[in-house]
Amino acid sequence: MNATARRGLACLLLACLPAAAGAANEAPAPAQASPAPALPAPPDLNLRIERYASSIGSDGVQRETRYADLMYRRADLVWIERDYPAALRASVEHGHDGHAGQDPHAGHSHAGTTGSPLWVQRDAAGKDQVRMVLRKQHKVLDIDEANYGNVGYNGSWAATNGVADPRQLQRMQPDGAPAQGVQRYRQARGESQVLIDWDIQGQYARRIEIQGPHGLSVSRVTVTDAVAPSPAPWTMLKDYETGDYSDLLD
Repeated sequence: MNATARRGLACLLLACLPAAAGAANEAPAPAQASPAPALPAPPDLNLRIERYASSIGSDGVQRETRYADLMYRRADLVWIERDYPAALRASVEHGHDGHAGQDPHAGHSHAGTTGSPLWVQRDAAGKDQVRMVLRKQHKVLDIDEANYGNVGYNGSWAATNGVADPRQLQRMQPDGAPAQGVQRYRQARGESQVLIDWDIQGQYARRIEIQGPHGLSVSRVTVTDAVAPSPAPWTMLKDYETGDYSDLLD
């Protein structure tokens, strides 16, 4: 049931309350309502997630950041890895250090791990297992919760699984009716504006945009379909060594 239908149903129920209360002694108790049907399990997805941010500082300089990730979602896992530009891949293949002079993640992250695949699984008890895959070293590292931020994991399975946390939509206003399977939501946060285009069937955000105060900053996430990997990368790790991310820290 969409937000418009829920609001209509709520109004209908409220309108009926006085009559129902007045007739309480004359009519039998209403039958218990059936529980709302559960949402279907999210479908498998293969996505390219482009992230863009722009800001104008007090010095008048505009700074921009743009990069893209590939995201593969299955029933109990999400795999995310950097989608490197072709020119950078060619440079690395020729022996150049593609990470020299750039490290978008602050903290204790290491240049050799920046952009490495993250493999997130959720068990039946709702516990996340987060691992980083180092392909050159043929290693899989377990990430403890204290180091989630160092590897780019936000700690939210819902937000990772759906690109945006679907619970956030409950605090936003639908912008019109769904169109082509997508519902747009808006929300004002102080002087900032948030927009989310939500794919109803796919259960993920196709677009997220945050406009900062006075138009001095913008953050945008654009999601498009990607080719399914063959073979799936998480099936190719049987010969990889295992370890802990904390072993990399100084």
